[in-house]
Amino acid sequence: MFTVAANSLRERKKAQTREKIVLVALNLFADDGYSNTTIARIAEEAEISPRTVATYFPAKEDIVFYLSEQTKDRLAQAISEKPEGVDTMTALRSWLKEERDLFEQHHEVMGCQRRVIDNEESLRVREQALMRDFEIILAGGLAQDLGMESTDLEPRLAAAATMAVFDLIRDERKQRGDFEMPPVDEQLAKLDQALTFITGGVAALREAGE
Repeated sequence: MFTVAANSLRERKKAQTREKIVLVALNLFADDGYSNTTIARIAEEAEISPRTVATYFPAKEDIVFYLSEQTKDRLAQAISEKPEGVDTMTALRSWLKEERDLFEQHHEVMGCQRRVIDNEESLRVREQALMRDFEIILAGGLAQDLGMESTDLEPRLAAAATMAVFDLIRDERKQRGDFEMPPVDEQLAKLDQALTFITGGVAALREAGE
């Protein structure tokens, strides 16, 4: 459901078990509270052993962020495998559209994940670290576009500005008090506004360094 189709029967069974654990756990976290839900309880509801749960997910946090890690992997793939002549921001836009399609298909479970994260401070801290991973992926792609190193100032600033757009969208949603995602056209419009700002900023930095 969440992952690319596995090649072998064994891999498919493992993926199904992993995703069953995620579905069961997220619902338990949302209903009973993250801190109150034990691995034993997840195993009972999923009709598997606690050892199996721990084998797939060594920590409860890993279950919560399984979907997000999959999203991150798809972004990394979209940027690393983008066709010749396609820049990172174009690849990012395409990735966002595809992710929104997945969100619509699995709206309930992803909304459940959002509620669980927003209600637990430790998970929000973990999410911030994950967003840093997204930023590093973007900086790597932007650096390649600019013919620079990923540690150079320009791609790092551009990546940070891009991620700030997604932070803005999330903050606006929280202020509304809901867990719904805004229309994809709205997200893309905000992203395009950011790209205008980013392009001008990078150009200014280049001129200052000449």
